[in-house]
Amino acid sequence: MNIKRLSFILLGIFFIIYGCSTPLYSTGANVEETFKKEFQQKLDELCQAEGFPGVTVGIVLPDGQSMSFASGWADIEAKVKMNPHDRMLSGSIGKTYAAAVALQLIKEKKFSLEDKISFIFKDEKWFPRLPNAQHITVNMLMNHTGGLPRYVFKENLWTQLKQLPDKVWTPEERIALILDDKPIHPAGEGWAYSDTDYILVGMIIEKVTGHTYYEELNRRILQPHGLKFTSPSDSRRLQGLVPGYTGDGAPPFKLPGKMVQKGVYMINPQFEWTGGGLITNSTDLAKYIKLLMEGKIIPEEYLELMKKAVNPKTGKPDSFGYGLGLEVYKTTNGMTYGHRGIMPGYLSITEYIPQYKFSAALQINCDQFSGKLINKKTRNDYLATLKPIIIKYLTNKK
Repeated sequence: MNIKRLSFILLGIFFIIYGCSTPLYSTGANVEETFKKEFQQKLDELCQAEGFPGVTVGIVLPDGQSMSFASGWADIEAKVKMNPHDRMLSGSIGKTYAAAVALQLIKEKKFSLEDKISFIFKDEKWFPRLPNAQHITVNMLMNHTGGLPRYVFKENLWTQLKQLPDKVWTPEERIALILDDKPIHPAGEGWAYSDTDYILVGMIIEKVTGHTYYEELNRRILQPHGLKFTSPSDSRRLQGLVPGYTGDGAPPFKLPGKMVQKGVYMINPQFEWTGGGLITNSTDLAKYIKLLMEGKIIPEEYLELMKKAVNPKTGKPDSFGYGLGLEVYKTTNGMTYGHRGIMPGYLSITEYIPQYKFSAALQINCDQFSGKLINKKTRNDYLATLKPIIIKYLTNKK
């Protein structure tokens, strides 16, 4: 028997014995492809079952690897499919970025959490008319315990947004909407979520740095951490913004059903500023929250301050609730940190799960007033549907 023929026989015996039990490809690669298919299928099912026009999800795994997914339509009428990297307005998630910038400045001793804002704004003519003016601290602004009303709920704001869609709002004009109002509760003796708090945080940032908030955000966070899909939502024309859907003339916004027409958002999102103020995508949101919660943006001691939660009913310290620009959840996967956001036409959520060291973010191009959401679940519910698949994948990888 010649050597060549013997080699073929031995190779055949090898396949008979081992062929069914030992794959000739990378097991890791196979697990990853299986995960991607299973996740995409689940996302497609979720999109259809819940009535999303379109949805994107970004995931960042413990080793820093990112994955991006999409389902449904970016533009229903034009039949444009959603792309995993499409950008949307992320709403109040922007408070987390403003809080991170503020905590960096606190580390640099520009001001402190215990400072009363009366010291910072004492020379402003409008300040005595601010509810609870003399008693609010920086900490109370950042965890929403100062008792300030929400300027975004003022009818005059929405009237002007629709009548003057290109109007550029100053911080003082936003604050003026709640001057002389009664406080929601005494300073430090309750909890009431308020975008007004973060307008004041933004004003403090600009006062102590001499730069605009967006300059500081870009220099301190966006640029050094490569968050290239994230930028200010400070104009009606925002590159890459997919159409978002709200209720057509329905309250509370009473806006057109399709919020982006001919490349223009129907109101000026600039009004939101440090209460949100960003256009981004799901993958950048997931990258950011993981960087933040793993101490890459603010040092650990300041991260611990950020995570100190107060109860969303009492305002008293608790193991869950609201920290400094950060939502703290108790879930079946342990403690979870992140934030949710809404802008007319868009819903967003980003979360970091310490138990498994991964992050995930989800964005939908409609809001709860659009009439499109079938089961009216929360954004936390949507992510809760998807997280078990990620956890199973991480477990199988080990």
